[in-house]
Amino acid sequence: MTETESKWAERVRERKASGKSFEEFAEGRDFKASSLRYWDITLRHGAPSERRSAATPPQIRLAKVVASSTLQPASIEVAIGAARVLVRAGFDRALLRQVVDALGAGS
Repeated sequence: MTETESKWAERVRERKASGKSFEEFAEGRDFKASSLRYWDITLRHGAPSERRSAATPPQIRLAKVVASSTLQPASIEVAIGAARVLVRAGFDRALLRQVVDALGAGS
């Protein structure tokens, strides 16, 4: 932490301990309430010098994406006697029931 950050950290601690608002605490001092508020927020998220020193290059993970026309959406095959019905995701339930009923009537 730099000397400036340490100075503001102490002011922020003193303000919190006082129970005063930012404006009340800054009154008559050589800094503004807005500066104190800025440093209060900034120091809670890590001092600027700490963020710079802790900066590391982001880790990158690569994934290979293969587009294929052979991939099929989730599906199931329903066998009723010799009949085979392929049911895919998003099917019409009422229509499938009618098909199964029709196929069942023939057996």
